[in-house]
Amino acid sequence: MKIIRSLESIQNEFPNGSSLTLGNFDGIHVGHQTLLLRTVEKAKELGIPSVVVTYFPNPSVVLGKKPNFKYLSSEKEKENLIRGFGIDYLLVLDFTLELSKMSAEDFLENIVIKALHAKHIVIGYNHFFGAERRGDFALLDSNKFKYGYAVELREAVLKKDSKISSSLIRGFLDKGEMEEAKILLGRNYHITGIVVEGAKRGRSIGFPTANLKVPGDKLLPSVGVYACFVKFDGKDHKGMVNIGFNPTFDGLGLHVEVNIFGFDGNLYGKEIELEMVKKIRDEQTFDGIDALKVQLTIDKETSLRILQF
Repeated sequence: MKIIRSLESIQNEFPNGSSLTLGNFDGIHVGHQTLLLRTVEKAKELGIPSVVVTYFPNPSVVLGKKPNFKYLSSEKEKENLIRGFGIDYLLVLDFTLELSKMSAEDFLENIVIKALHAKHIVIGYNHFFGAERRGDFALLDSNKFKYGYAVELREAVLKKDSKISSSLIRGFLDKGEMEEAKILLGRNYHITGIVVEGAKRGRSIGFPTANLKVPGDKLLPSVGVYACFVKFDGKDHKGMVNIGFNPTFDGLGLHVEVNIFGFDGNLYGKEIELEMVKKIRDEQTFDGIDALKVQLTIDKETSLRILQF
């Protein structure tokens, strides 16, 4: 998959047109996946490249609607997920105030048609583009003969009678309901970070942990202890992760610390990925180290049972 970050860098990539879809695609949930799969299907049918058009930062951040917006998927995570669906090109538009003022008609003509030469467009029921969110299926449909493309609308995907959405997933993560989030994502929720030096208390009590530095704009599940799979150096491991403030100790600052079962090597500076499976318990304050060690032993046994499936 080729990633394009500016319209100026597009050099005759689409002489015969493209099959494209557009949206924020935060989380790449099951609803998003239907758009990606259909875009690839039409590209193969027409013998043209498949293209995803997305934006960064999220428009709600730039427009001041959600200044503290947290992403379900980082830029890198989103790129990797989209690549997995066989998309040929990913166009990441730098979302600025200037772009937000571009009319839907200009967006269609200058980006979708002149730059990407769209021959088939797939759009979700709740995606809008252009100033005042005027760009939608109706506008695309009314211009299809003028520009010579086909357009199709994809309706909401339902799970348990609810429309799958990024906001619904956020609600489950805020409550630590990882199984519910998994249903909507089509996979376990992932957290990626770099291992940095921590207080090293875990090592002294028999539960060494890797302290993760996670991007500040990544949405973390609710505070607590979770069973998880851990991936680094191309290998998968089992573990448990604490997301919290370490109230038994200093209680200062939010930490993401993972105990990797059967591993006690040096991971400093490495990027590791956590696959969050199930919340075991809320964070607790213990009456000393011995009580904490007892609970961690129970947590490990519980995690191993969960991860055996």
